[in-house]
Amino acid sequence: MNFLLNKEQQAIFEKAKSYSLECLAPVAVELESDPELLKAKMKEIAEQGFYGLGIPKDMGGQGYNYLQMALVYEGLAHGSGIMSFLLQLQNNINMEIATFYDDTDPEILSVVPDLANGTKTTAFALTESASGCDPSATNAYAELQGDFYHIQGKKDWITNAQDADYFNVMVKDGKDSKNMIMLFVPKETAGLKYLENRERLIGNGIIVGSLEFDNCMVPKKNLLSADGFKEALKAIDVARVFTPAIAIGVAQHAVDSVSQYLGTRESFGKPILTNQGVQWQIAEMTTKIEAARCLLYKTAAVMDSGEPVAFTAAMNKLFATDVAMEVTVQCAQLFGAEGFMKNSPISQAIAVAKMLQIVDGTTEIQKIVVGRAIARQYLPRTK
Repeated sequence: MNFLLNKEQQAIFEKAKSYSLECLAPVAVELESDPELLKAKMKEIAEQGFYGLGIPKDMGGQGYNYLQMALVYEGLAHGSGIMSFLLQLQNNINMEIATFYDDTDPEILSVVPDLANGTKTTAFALTESASGCDPSATNAYAELQGDFYHIQGKKDWITNAQDADYFNVMVKDGKDSKNMIMLFVPKETAGLKYLENRERLIGNGIIVGSLEFDNCMVPKKNLLSADGFKEALKAIDVARVFTPAIAIGVAQHAVDSVSQYLGTRESFGKPILTNQGVQWQIAEMTTKIEAARCLLYKTAAVMDSGEPVAFTAAMNKLFATDVAMEVTVQCAQLFGAEGFMKNSPISQAIAVAKMLQIVDGTTEIQKIVVGRAIARQYLPRTK
């Protein structure tokens, strides 16, 4: 594969980066506590053409491949890792509704154009407090009675829980069943209740909370997939292409910012950046970021090829998010007292990096996925 971006790909990245630095970075602190400003900025992002990236053009989307999408999220993360994260989450769910499932009801597909232009929003109701990174431990379930599924249970840590118009919900196919199904649930469905917002280290302009399903009834035609577990894993693999792209953008911007700062900040009569020890730190961080970027491009290429991607995607997320965590902390040290200020760009970058190590499967889960895949190649097969 060619690791050099062509002019079109470079333009996609530069457009996202320029917009983010000009329009998102200056209001990063306000976005932390102002949900209405965040909504206004998401509308602006849609107007810039960053919504509907993976949705085919004939369905109202941009028709981007995975590499092109990753470039958008990396570019946006330079100015706001949180906004890039929220956008990729929205786009992922929208793309899944539009393209992932077989025999999707036409009424559901009719909302895709509104999803593609950002008029309507979505959320993925997968996580539960007792299951965490293990979706197979889901307790929420749905019973099919006549022409309706009756959903019971609770979902936690749902991003965009209060504001989403539609939810992709994974539940057990019956209270005692081990099979999972995926259902499409509109916000106004009776029996669906939004609970509390949960304050976090970063991204508090985004409403993240719990959903309660109390005999929540949806038509049988709202079944997206009879194999919800497979679809959930596929969705997680998609996220493990894009969260690393955000991590790389956050890390690269941290290095760019601290290099600019140290190039003008003088100590002992000369710019700090002239010190060899500092240059070595910058060199090491830059090398790790570039290595992460190469793994990102490979993962996107595997995803675009249609080949199995779980192993590569897990390495991608493991490495890129760890690099982002290491780099942002090291950059804070190089900023000195400026790096310790509350709501400073580097302090926000550290919080975003930590978030990215946790969402879509923790660092430890990625190690399990990679380790088990390698072990399967070399351990004796049991009869």
